[in-house]
Amino acid sequence: MKTGETGLNLIKGYEGLRMSAHYAPSEQWTVGYGHTATARHGMSVTEGDAERLLREDVKPIEALIAETVRAPLNQNEHDALVSLIFNIGEDNWRRSTVLRKLNEGDKLAAAQAFEMWTRARVNGELVALDGLVRRRAAEKSLFLMPTDAALVVPSADVRPAPECEPAFVSDVELKARPLVNFDDARDKTKVALSPEERAARARALFAATQAIAGDPSKMIISKAEEYADMGVTVGAVLAGVLAFALTGLGAALLLGQEFPAAAAALGLTYERFTALFENLPMWLAATGAAMSYFILYILVKRVARHDLKRQRARELARLRLAE
Repeated sequence: MKTGETGLNLIKGYEGLRMSAHYAPSEQWTVGYGHTATARHGMSVTEGDAERLLREDVKPIEALIAETVRAPLNQNEHDALVSLIFNIGEDNWRRSTVLRKLNEGDKLAAAQAFEMWTRARVNGELVALDGLVRRRAAEKSLFLMPTDAALVVPSADVRPAPECEPAFVSDVELKARPLVNFDDARDKTKVALSPEERAARARALFAATQAIAGDPSKMIISKAEEYADMGVTVGAVLAGVLAFALTGLGAALLLGQEFPAAAAALGLTYERFTALFENLPMWLAATGAAMSYFILYILVKRVARHDLKRQRARELARLRLAE
């Protein structure tokens, strides 16, 4: 399976774009969107080069997932795993709880295991990093999201330490998980970025945010919700047809009453309406009942969709405040 645009934008948003080679805290040169394989001192790339390198970098990860995962994956699950492996590396992936739980068929437990990879060594101490916490949360959200919906994102250029997994850390380390404030480090990084790099990083972050969260006023919906909206459309059309029929009937009766000669010329004679007149109360009651049903159905569905949008908008606001 190929990595989709959502997965690529997720990686772009968290890795950030560096047009000039940078010596990362992981003690290796990186350039573009976290590219390390051919990065070296003095190397520079364009945004197009960085995009091409990223697409090449995810190909071995796609092959690794095909080799190691025995459970079926949808596109969102696959893209979330690509972002995770891009960050933690092949060796850590092969021994991770995420992979083990996936192959046991427990996808929910696999999603929970994303949160184990949020810590790294800082000055020799194993600590939880805010950037990794956010990245894992975004990957987990994407992993759990149906393929007929879509997700949010920011960036980090540190790699989680292999000791992130509880099985590889001491009891003392598990009891003490200090959060580190990296505001000063971020400020220094921003100063080092060129205007082009800042603009490119902002575009990548915006694309990732749109890919994952979307516009709250045009929220991406699931198939079930899409079918409900289709029902609303059908109900509106039928209600409109009934209203048009009643309007036509009223116009014909008014024409026959006020302009009998014109009505007769159009073939709208009294005899034609005799049968209709005899059953008019029944026809009006049935038409009114049908219209009332469809209108009520539309109102109920629209209220439900509005509540869902408000709920998702609140969640999106909470995620943004957490950043």
